[in-house]
Amino acid sequence: MTTPILVVRSSRLKYILLLIASAGFVAGGVFLVVFENGARDWVGWMSIVFFGAGIPLFARQLFDSKPRVVLDEAGVFDRTLGVGTIPWSDIESCYVKSIHGNNFVCLVLRHPERWVSKLSGTQQTLVKVNEKLGFQPLNINLSGTAVDAALVQDVVLKKSGEYAQNG
Repeated sequence: MTTPILVVRSSRLKYILLLIASAGFVAGGVFLVVFENGARDWVGWMSIVFFGAGIPLFARQLFDSKPRVVLDEAGVFDRTLGVGTIPWSDIESCYVKSIHGNNFVCLVLRHPERWVSKLSGTQQTLVKVNEKLGFQPLNINLSGTAVDAALVQDVVLKKSGEYAQNG
């Protein structure tokens, strides 16, 4: 394992806030079901089911200490992509794209098909949707982290550029 240049972890503060908000909506749903009769029952139950499902997900993220993204001398490892480490030699460039306040570093790959073939059928379908929205086949998802997307972009551009010059 090489020395990391940049390690990105999930933002504990964001998941604490999401956990508190979900618990609040579940409590509100319980209140509606218990104290309101009739028409608002369905709103209460929907709140309990929807936000209740978020509680274990947010709690899991809160206590997950493993890095989400690691940039090291070998390349880019994004645990959420599930394709392993993408070497610098396979990265031509990158750019930042945001959607609804969620930042992504879009990786322009020399041979994207090599990496897309490692994805499940569902993920490959999502790749096609991503491309129609102006994203690349593989993108580093920075939502739920506290890292600046421009910093990740700078490191990727620098390291992939170094490989292009020296490789």
